[in-house]
Amino acid sequence: MSAKPPVSRLKSYTPQAIVTAPPGERKHILRRFWFPAVILLALAAGGLSGIIAAYQLNYSQAASEVAALATYRPSIVTRIYADDEKTLIGEFALEKRIPLKFEEIPPVMKNAILAVEDVRFYDHVGIDPIRIVGATWKNLTSEKAEGGSTLTQQLAKNLFITREEVRGKNIETLKRKMNEWVLALQIERYYTKNQIMELYANHIFLGANAYGVEAGAETYFGKQAKDLTLEEAALLAGIPKAPGEYSPTANATRAKERRDLVLDQIAKAGFASQAEVEAAKAKPIQLADSAYYQAPQALSPAFDYPVEYIRQDLEDKYTTRVAQTGLSVYTSINVAAQKKAYEVMRAGLRWYDKSHAGWHSSYAMIPTAANNGAGPPTSQELASYKYPDWYRNDYTPGRYLMGLVTKIDQGKDEATVRFGNYTAIVNGGDMGWGKRQPRNEFKPGYLAEFIIKELDKKTRHLKVELNQVPGVQGSMMTLNAKTGEIVAMVGGYDFLTNKFNNAVQAYRQTGSAFKPFIYTAAIEWGMTPDTIVSGAPININGWQPHNYDGSLGNGDLPLKTALAHSMNIPAVHLLQTVGIQTGAQMVRRFGIKVPMAPYLPSALGATEVPLDQMVSAYSTFPNKGIRVDPHMIRKVLDRDGAVLEEWEKTTYKVISEYVALTMVSMMRGVVQGGTASAAQVLGVPLAGKTGTVNDHTDVWFLGYTPTYVTGVWMGYPGRKKPLGNDMTGAHGALPLFIDFMKDFLKDKPKEDFTKAPSMPEDMKEMYKQRQRELALERAQMTADEDEDKTDENAKPNSNPNAMTTPKLQDTTLPPAPKVDLPAEPRTTTETPKKTEPAAPAATPAQSRPREAEPAKKKGKKGDDGPPG
Repeated sequence: MSAKPPVSRLKSYTPQAIVTAPPGERKHILRRFWFPAVILLALAAGGLSGIIAAYQLNYSQAASEVAALATYRPSIVTRIYADDEKTLIGEFALEKRIPLKFEEIPPVMKNAILAVEDVRFYDHVGIDPIRIVGATWKNLTSEKAEGGSTLTQQLAKNLFITREEVRGKNIETLKRKMNEWVLALQIERYYTKNQIMELYANHIFLGANAYGVEAGAETYFGKQAKDLTLEEAALLAGIPKAPGEYSPTANATRAKERRDLVLDQIAKAGFASQAEVEAAKAKPIQLADSAYYQAPQALSPAFDYPVEYIRQDLEDKYTTRVAQTGLSVYTSINVAAQKKAYEVMRAGLRWYDKSHAGWHSSYAMIPTAANNGAGPPTSQELASYKYPDWYRNDYTPGRYLMGLVTKIDQGKDEATVRFGNYTAIVNGGDMGWGKRQPRNEFKPGYLAEFIIKELDKKTRHLKVELNQVPGVQGSMMTLNAKTGEIVAMVGGYDFLTNKFNNAVQAYRQTGSAFKPFIYTAAIEWGMTPDTIVSGAPININGWQPHNYDGSLGNGDLPLKTALAHSMNIPAVHLLQTVGIQTGAQMVRRFGIKVPMAPYLPSALGATEVPLDQMVSAYSTFPNKGIRVDPHMIRKVLDRDGAVLEEWEKTTYKVISEYVALTMVSMMRGVVQGGTASAAQVLGVPLAGKTGTVNDHTDVWFLGYTPTYVTGVWMGYPGRKKPLGNDMTGAHGALPLFIDFMKDFLKDKPKEDFTKAPSMPEDMKEMYKQRQRELALERAQMTADEDEDKTDENAKPNSNPNAMTTPKLQDTTLPPAPKVDLPAEPRTTTETPKKTEPAAPAATPAQSRPREAEPAKKKGKKGDDGPPG
């Protein structure tokens, strides 16, 4: 038998009694109480550790980061709307993301995410010990690796763990994993399960710059997430594990394998029946044609230039990150007008190219590594090339579209051309008006423009005809003169081939389109439409301006007639009369930011001005002397709907109502019987001015109704190349104006211009003064001419056929009195100061304008000849 422990004789268990007890008794007592003591110590240590851990969870960096998720604002898409505030015309984003609320995420999408990522999502606290043990056992007992991360851990990794931390190894990986656990616990403490699911579904990266399930559905399937089918939801749910590997546009085979795996998990979790899953697995992956291409900013080619103009404006104001993160931008662009302007400009440039330039076999080669980009490209480069316009998936017959030449069959003399997911076989009969042979004209890798003739959606085959991208460029802009709103803007033939916006960036000489500013200065100076202006020849140090017909002079004409027929010599006389400084100030008052060159050829359009400034300046005339600052953006809202910017009307009092409407009546003469008489076909009151630059390098027309101003320019980009002797403002630019306005004005009420009021009293005195000065000058010129004839007759060897250079005093009018005008557009109308009558005996020396300097540049033709 074993020995029994001694019976304790202690009457109490006080510390003193235990210490003084016999050794055997003391040993028995300690053996009896050691286990409870250890339990008490462990509980105390655990409690203290819990307090410390709770403190760390509440006040650690992880806690503050997770708490900040309450105000986390991921990047979303900025959207551009037309003037109806409903039609979307463009969008851009750093990350294409369209957030959904939890209730808006379809159940089929939620179930697919749960099945593949975390089927026990609603049963754990951010870390799932059961899944971790199961994944560890599976990894040890099989060759197939399995992760133990929960959906909350995946979200924590995506939001807070950097790529460098993810790529770490050994101890770094363990540290990262522990950090991930802490973050997951914190996320579960701060947010509900539904909030976590919403964050995850909106944040995951799905490839192709798509973030979140809504953007993924739109990118890959061309639909909203609420319309996803079972197999489509499974495909999206499988991508986040490795977007580069499982994206259907990057690797269709691997994407289908991953999709089918997710479908099996859905059946295993009971979210769908096995029959439903098998039916879904039997379906091939069907993507939208646009899935293979990067989306352009504009939703239609017609809006490319305005959308880019707006993007640049927003980035200048708000920086790139703000401008591309969820703004709503409401613009003045009218959808119908913009599309019509785009159509008219492209048709006009094609007409010119065919009738004047001829076939020039100019094609672009796609980017290739061979021969420093000269080609030929590899089969892989040909197969992977994506032209941005193919994203729009618009193969409507009649549309012009760029195609990629992928193959040449020398024997059959035909070329295979790819248009996104469509192809066309081009033979000799499809080569358009150039009538070339495919085997001689094309090389693999060439991008060429074609017009679509027929479409077969089943076989994805197109019937096309070769066209030619014009070498000439043009621009068009329409402005509401009363509000300053830009209604339409076209900056060139094709934004994707040439992003340079000719409407705002091309500084070109304006030719006779510049003359109205000089005539305005003359009217304000005291002249009237019936004032006679000299047409006498001018010769200043060898510079001799001439009219469009080549004549060096013409008879004296009323101002209104000289402007209507765009006579050059009278325009130069007018600038001499009012003074170059006065003319330059007037140009600046109209809002032209380019200073007028300080010499007489400026009267004929030597100053280089972009189209948008010219259109804005012309808007002063129908708006009774007031110029409204042009703009395209009406208002900008942030992602919460708060107003960031709302346009406030900014106006400039440029000239008086009398001067403005007097100019309108004179410029109506240009349409009624002058160089733009072809515009009468529109049947509405119109005014405007043609412009042709020297050597026919640029042609212009700017015309207006009482409300709208439209400007058109055409010329070769970046160089002074003649368009052809028949290309004038009336023959090149005016037809485009007519084609556009015919459609633009058809649903608008017919308006008539306001009649000019009576001449103000202060201007009447000025007018009388000018009449006296002109009468004295004509008398002096007549006397000088008689004296010259007498001298010539007195010479014995006089040659009656010899030409003499006119004296300066014979070809100029007296200088204008000093007039103080502001340097910038005014807020109040100012008129020239009254002057006393000049001395009757004006000497020739006094007739030379002090501002004029001998011109050293060739004159610019301003007259456009008979309307074409």
